[in-house]
Amino acid sequence: MSDTPRGPWSLTLDDLLATRTMELAVHGDDLAVSVGLPSPELPPETAESVIGLLARLAVRRHGQAAVLRALSRAERAPESIAAF
Repeated sequence: MSDTPRGPWSLTLDDLLATRTMELAVHGDDLAVSVGLPSPELPPETAESVIGLLARLAVRRHGQAAVLRALSRAERAPESIAAF
């Protein structure tokens, strides 16, 4: 078997770990909500990494102005700046 990545793209190890950490954080929150428990508290470094990734994705999807307004001026914010 070849060690060459298959497909049109590949992830670095850092990117793979960042996306998996984000998935664990989001799905952990989903699971907690589904059973009526508080969302698990993430270590500060993990929370910063996950929130930073989601913010970058939201900027890519909605633009800088929409994200800036949503985080600073609720009255001018778009309805949603969801990263997905």
